[in-house]
Amino acid sequence: MRDKKTTDLVIFGLLVAIGVAGRWGQPDWCVTPIAAVTLLAGYWFGRPAVAAVVPLLVMLISDLALDGYQNFGVMALVYLAMAAPAVLGVWLRTGDGVGWWAKLVTCSLIPATVFWLTSNFAVWAWSTQPYYEKTLGGLLQCYTMAVPFFGRMMAGDLAFTLVLFGAMLMAGAGRVVKSRVAT
Repeated sequence: MRDKKTTDLVIFGLLVAIGVAGRWGQPDWCVTPIAAVTLLAGYWFGRPAVAAVVPLLVMLISDLALDGYQNFGVMALVYLAMAAPAVLGVWLRTGDGVGWWAKLVTCSLIPATVFWLTSNFAVWAWSTQPYYEKTLGGLLQCYTMAVPFFGRMMAGDLAFTLVLFGAMLMAGAGRVVKSRVAT
């Protein structure tokens, strides 16, 4: 029992460290490993509440060195969107084989979509700067202007997810998760 707790603590710490380092060193805006570490946390720990702590810590720690948010509403929706993939990671624990890989790719693409929809709505609705008119046209303009970020985020989420899950499976840790599901 003690080994499992130690392993879980190490995995938790590594996921937070990877997320923070990736967010601080992002090669391009919106290309970070946060969705990937959150998916892996949900997959590894199997409890969304525990897994959701990983991206929340990543965001809190990395925000210490990054620009702040315009207001609490925008920040809250961004944090919520970053924690959402934890549920998808738990769902990944079910299934195996080719179908599992299709689920993994799907789960890696959903977080960018959720983030794009929620964060841009928040910026449009609660921005203190007059970036976009508070009309349907202004909302559509906000979403349109964010499409390049959305594409980069989606590509980054997919790449980081494949790297992290691939590394876990190559290390044989996938068997550990499957044995936890059986017990």
